[in-house]
Amino acid sequence: MKIKISRVPEGHSVLSQDMTVGGGDAQGLVLEGTVSCIADLDRLQAQVHARVRYQCVVQLECSRCLAPVRQPVSGEFRLVMQERSHASGRTMLPDDEVDLFFDDASGEVDLSPFILDEILLSVPMKPLCSEDCRGVTPKGDPAVTVEYEGRQKSTDPRWKALEKLKDKNREI
Repeated sequence: MKIKISRVPEGHSVLSQDMTVGGGDAQGLVLEGTVSCIADLDRLQAQVHARVRYQCVVQLECSRCLAPVRQPVSGEFRLVMQERSHASGRTMLPDDEVDLFFDDASGEVDLSPFILDEILLSVPMKPLCSEDCRGVTPKGDPAVTVEYEGRQKSTDPRWKALEKLKDKNREI
């Protein structure tokens, strides 16, 4: 989302924009379509206070069965921007209270990195296709119906010598 700061008037304004994200920009995320963004901007002299809301759909893999999962992601964050070279008489915030400095002469501020960071933080660490997903079967089928009966596994014949040692230790 790019904002032309020179066009933001004093007072309150609303900007709506759809943002497309390139492959390298998304840091491994696969975004489906565009990211819809709405920014409520409040400009007071050299400062712009922004409340940005976003919505998008992210394609993920289920952490249990590896099936594709479409995860809607939405959220909001606040950002304080301030003009770097300020004229005399303007109210300025301390540097540690400002998230982004801009030059009014350059005219454009890119909020895409902030939005992508928020999307990355909103994505679940262990996405699931459903709450009752049971994972992958040994055959690779996503629908798990494995039930373990008390069957004895067949042992590789190469381990027979170790089994004999184990049995001898039990007798002692």
